[in-house]
Amino acid sequence: MASNPATALRAAKRQLRKSMAQKLSLMRADEIASQSRKVAEQVLRSQTYAQARAISVYIHMNVGEVVTNHICRSILKDGKRLYVPLFASPAAPAVASGPTVPEAPAPAKTEFATDMIMLRLRDVAEYESMAANRWGIREPPLTYEDGTMREQALDEASGGDGLDLILAPGVAFDELGGRLGHGKGYYDRYLARADEWAAHKGRQGPVTVALALREQVLPPSERVPADERDRVLDGIISPDTSILPPSSRWRP
Repeated sequence: MASNPATALRAAKRQLRKSMAQKLSLMRADEIASQSRKVAEQVLRSQTYAQARAISVYIHMNVGEVVTNHICRSILKDGKRLYVPLFASPAAPAVASGPTVPEAPAPAKTEFATDMIMLRLRDVAEYESMAANRWGIREPPLTYEDGTMREQALDEASGGDGLDLILAPGVAFDELGGRLGHGKGYYDRYLARADEWAAHKGRQGPVTVALALREQVLPPSERVPADERDRVLDGIISPDTSILPPSSRWRP
């Protein structure tokens, strides 16, 4: 009996994530740093970056991703709006029923939220002071130091006015622009919301490109497992080249 196509696709993605994680775990920190500088140079000298006012950038993990420190600091120094993801949300501790002896409140636990949001960082000091969540991902708090709610890119009530450019992470990429994410669907859902927000305003959605280490780009004969639900981005920026699909709005 033939296997279910969706099941086979999930298995192929899982296997590629596993093999890519093994390959990336062997990379030296200095090699990742060197490749990251080359990727950052391409982004920062591009026409798309020059024209963008509001930019979302992922915060890199300690292994297996293009380091985004220089890009984030440059956005702030250039006077553009920088937004970074918040994945974790506090989970309130359970309240026991019946009479209890008063105790000190338990520290709030955190869990991954259903969807991520993009929060604004106003200066380099805020960027540098971000703390890592329990999964090792640095994130901003929901509020500024004065207690006011931090600006969300797609929330006008907080001061947000949409995004012009999104720099996304990924696990593996192919030469046709295919992208394999980490499997949670956060960016796919967020990009759909960003496009809907822009369409409601009569604008084009944000230009979205992924940043890739050389080792994350598959050989020309291989493809990222995908179906019609997997979104093709405007491009993939690697140390050596930009992979731009015919429909790309990225301008080097």
